[in-house]
Amino acid sequence: MDAMKFVWSWPALWLWMNTLNECLTGSRIDLVYTFRKAQLNIHFGGIDRPFKLAWEKQGNQAILTLSNQVSLPKRRVNVLRKILGTSRILKVQVHARDRLLKLTLQGDATLIIGFFPTALNIYLYQGDTFVESFLKQKKLPVFADEWLQPGDQLPETIPGQSITSQQLQEAQKGMAFDPENGTLTFGTSQAESQIEIPELVIEVLKRRQKPKQATSVSVSKTGRTVLQRWQVKLKKIQQELNEAKAWPKLEVRLQALQIGQGMGQGHSGTIELTAELSPTGKPLVIKLATGVSLQQTIESTAKKIRKFKGKVNLLEEIIIQVQTDITALEQLIIENDKIALQSFLQQHGEALDRSGRRQTERKPYKKYQSPGGYDILVGRGSSDNDDLTFKVAGKNDWWFHARQIRGSHVILRTGNQSPQQTDIIAAAEYAARNSKAKHSGIVVVQYCQRKHLSKPKGSSPGTVLVHHEKSITVDLDQVK
Repeated sequence: MDAMKFVWSWPALWLWMNTLNECLTGSRIDLVYTFRKAQLNIHFGGIDRPFKLAWEKQGNQAILTLSNQVSLPKRRVNVLRKILGTSRILKVQVHARDRLLKLTLQGDATLIIGFFPTALNIYLYQGDTFVESFLKQKKLPVFADEWLQPGDQLPETIPGQSITSQQLQEAQKGMAFDPENGTLTFGTSQAESQIEIPELVIEVLKRRQKPKQATSVSVSKTGRTVLQRWQVKLKKIQQELNEAKAWPKLEVRLQALQIGQGMGQGHSGTIELTAELSPTGKPLVIKLATGVSLQQTIESTAKKIRKFKGKVNLLEEIIIQVQTDITALEQLIIENDKIALQSFLQQHGEALDRSGRRQTERKPYKKYQSPGGYDILVGRGSSDNDDLTFKVAGKNDWWFHARQIRGSHVILRTGNQSPQQTDIIAAAEYAARNSKAKHSGIVVVQYCQRKHLSKPKGSSPGTVLVHHEKSITVDLDQVK
């Protein structure tokens, strides 16, 4: 018969009852958790081999898997917490008419596991009182109190299947699965091809998976590569933040340098302050770098303080965002949802083709010309903006962007030449038109030479710090 239809059926649950009763009776429930919304995992211990039982909703039905691999995922949510950790399994039963399994626990508690649409859930009862359910749905529908346990006589008519009691008895002795045709034979005499219900379910599910292996492997591999890169990036940002947070110490150093300059010191390459004059209240000695004047040291220190002060808040925000992105990516990799993973990566600036591989190289900009004959390059997207600004543009080219509005980076490629005002206006118009403010009429565009831009480590695509900014107002209603 068809193997897929069988693993969804009541006869499969009858086999599960016998297998679970043999494996789990006397075991202890150690942990009940989920790491995806429609799957519940139960870890059983206190026996020779620990087991993990996984119930998973698939469409309007559910399926069981059993494994002695009980490693935990990185992210999980504990559920059904009212089950006592010391509860042991006394017996496993199957309902005589419906696709339900019941695990009877010590202390008059029961777990009822449902597999059909009107009872697609896992329910915890204390005696006859409903306590809670996994999917937070309604209580289990009313059904006849007719439970079978190993050794009981099978019903005259097997529920839901054109299969006889004799065939089911044969199935308990072993089954043979033909993966090519997806068919199942009961009570095979070929020992090497016999398979039990836990193995059968895994084999059938493997066969049921869609065949695009190259795509799946590619997207998963890309996701793991990106995750490693983001984790390295997070460490670098945290190091940079720690460095930036040292600006108060630099401020003390700057004060000492300025005091030393006022006292006429520094000619010997050293600033020496007594406790009375020192900003720290203690004697202070500062050695100046060889070949660098005191004034240059003061200016470079003041510049570094301004830079660090501006970075702290920005880097703290970036760290929160990167940590959020890493957590979300880890969860998608664990869930193994290829479509959601590919969409997430693309939304975060990864240029992937339909198979999940990186796209072949393309130019990250569209090109136009200014009235003076200079190239105007307009970024195509967030990740393209970074490539355009920091890889394509030269340090003396001019950069344009709508102020405080999301939009394309625009480069006026002038090299060492000085653009005319008409060239600047043209580039600013492209920046205004390719921004979220393009319908607002008046747009303020900031601009500067590329050498006056910097990008904080680990910041999101398109984020820059602008130094020595100029601005120009563009009236799009007047632009033809």
